[in-house]
Amino acid sequence: MSEVTEGKHSVKQVFITQAIASFVVIGLIIVLGAFLVFNEMGKEYSQFTVVGFIATFYIVFITLQPAGTLFAARTELIKGKLAIGESERTGSPGPLKNPWRQTVPLGLPVAAVCTLLIVALVYGTGWKPSPVITTIIALLYVIPYFLITKRYIARDLEALEAAGPFSGEPVASKTRYFWASYIFPNIILQFIINGAIANRGFSHASAELQHAYPDLIGMVPTVAMGLDFAVTFIFVCNFTFLATTTYTLSDMYLGRYSYEGRARGIHGFFYFLIMLGMGIALGVMFALISHALGFENVSFPAAMTWKFVIAFISVYLGARLGMGWTGKRFNDAVAEMS
Repeated sequence: MSEVTEGKHSVKQVFITQAIASFVVIGLIIVLGAFLVFNEMGKEYSQFTVVGFIATFYIVFITLQPAGTLFAARTELIKGKLAIGESERTGSPGPLKNPWRQTVPLGLPVAAVCTLLIVALVYGTGWKPSPVITTIIALLYVIPYFLITKRYIARDLEALEAAGPFSGEPVASKTRYFWASYIFPNIILQFIINGAIANRGFSHASAELQHAYPDLIGMVPTVAMGLDFAVTFIFVCNFTFLATTTYTLSDMYLGRYSYEGRARGIHGFFYFLIMLGMGIALGVMFALISHALGFENVSFPAAMTWKFVIAFISVYLGARLGMGWTGKRFNDAVAEMS
């Protein structure tokens, strides 16, 4: 191995590592989602449940996850852990683009086609696969995800390397850029996943309530909502935090903006504990306040609205914390090199 690449990883190695890590994390999400949808939220299900479950994960992860992997791979190059070999170069890096703009235009139609194939298979044959088979089919998102990511990762990293640090054009408005590039993609991702799961979960809770109290039609217990909101906040806020750290590192490396906040570069695990505590407090406070105000049950549309509000707050806080933590650490690293 040459001196240039000694101790560093190739594009192929980084790609395989990131792809496996992504599949493990997303696989756990899909399996946990299947457990909730097909077990905890009732064992009765229809073809629509099957199609909806698969479509949710296809649309989200085929469309959006390739960009997430590109951002994660960029961190390896920025940290000096990756060396692009001559055989891995594409020959023309071209202009550096945002990974979202590179992968989403291809991922979205591919996800739509994959979803339509599942719809045709299930409804065209009258097939209602078991929860296990449904989960396995959902996990097949990894094939188009892998191919899309492979298509772009080498050229994206080569373009980043060619551009070099602080070579990007500063954004006109950091606030507008933050909302467009950090909040919007994660909001779409979380609204699709949490909307589908909330629809199933709240429908099940509403049916159980109506079974016990026939007069309460289309109502959802606030106690069940409080628990759901706590779990939603903890998961979404942490997931967004981790994703935002890669966005921020990439953008600050390119000089698209600088971070001037007061966040401290504490260990990331403490942020996990902070978000864990915030999620638990949120769930408890929602249940207690609802009880104190006499709202033991709310309508299904109101429950769904609250779910989206919690998901939005979770994404916003996770992105803000991720930007602050990474921005501070980046500034410290630059200061040490000066």
